[in-house]
Amino acid sequence: MTVANEVTKEPAVRTKPSTDGQVERDRLRMMMLIRRFEEKTYQVYTQPGQKIGGFCHLYSGQEAIAVGIAAIFRHGTDALINGYRCHGHSLALGMSPHAAIAELFGKETGCSKGKGGSMHLFDAKAGNHGGHGIVGGHIPLGLGLAFAQQYKKSGGVTYCLFGDGAINQGTFNEALNMASLFKVPAIFIVENNGVAMGTQVERASAEKDLAKRGAGFAMPYYHVDGNDIDTVISEMTKAADRCKRGEGPSYIVADTFRFRGHSMSDPMKYRSKEEAEKAKLRDPITLYERRLRENGLLSEEQFEEMENSVAEEINEAFKQADEDAFPPLEARFEDILSEKYPYQPE
Repeated sequence: MTVANEVTKEPAVRTKPSTDGQVERDRLRMMMLIRRFEEKTYQVYTQPGQKIGGFCHLYSGQEAIAVGIAAIFRHGTDALINGYRCHGHSLALGMSPHAAIAELFGKETGCSKGKGGSMHLFDAKAGNHGGHGIVGGHIPLGLGLAFAQQYKKSGGVTYCLFGDGAINQGTFNEALNMASLFKVPAIFIVENNGVAMGTQVERASAEKDLAKRGAGFAMPYYHVDGNDIDTVISEMTKAADRCKRGEGPSYIVADTFRFRGHSMSDPMKYRSKEEAEKAKLRDPITLYERRLRENGLLSEEQFEEMENSVAEEINEAFKQADEDAFPPLEARFEDILSEKYPYQPE
């Protein structure tokens, strides 16, 4: 059984070059694992019994961004901070599916001992500084993490992720301005799935090209294909290398598509059937699977084994979390104040 705070396994996505395709297959498997986790979460959430309380925001369709960042993320050096759609990034950085779903179930074996829920998956040992429920409220925290890395000369890079709706918050402008002034090692990443909750970009942003929203901060600003994991890895590597050279932050808009609603109560009536069908042609998992097959890095047998092992891992995680205990009542007063900051790995 996984106990509280024993969350992180070995890095989930290996980054060293491979000659046999294992690195690439690891990345495909992680995208499949995130998708399976989210679809299983959807199934459990919509069943009678309410095993998952509160809001729940699924990451289905955006997996290439999380796994692409994880491919270059350095545990113990880099930092990542996110909004409330945080399941995918937490799993990609090494959080066990058991610790993640136990948190959604409110169990003491969850990554935050069952006290955070879906929007607050957190894993300090992995450099994952959590999901945050206030739209745009965590962007200044990302600035602070990057400033600390710069001040301590740690060589780390901060990946600060948020949705297209968050760039209309004042915190976005304030944080990016200061980040550029101080040339902190941060990459500000918009996971642009085209809608802020249910509002299309063109109805919320006077400038429809979200990359141009970064034009006033004297840092590189551009779009990347957020559904192509190889593109994500390549462009994030360039931005990270800029940070490591001391040249300052970058602002990247990763264009993607959300296959599920904003939250579990969202029927997605604002998406046409044609739009959804077109998006499936750019499914990041399908795109990468096809590429690996064409390059001779994935056989049918390997893909079937991958599917089966992912399903087994997710099903076992959900089963174990369902059987785990809830936190005792007296635990409600614990973890309110940290006496040990900053966190120091043992």
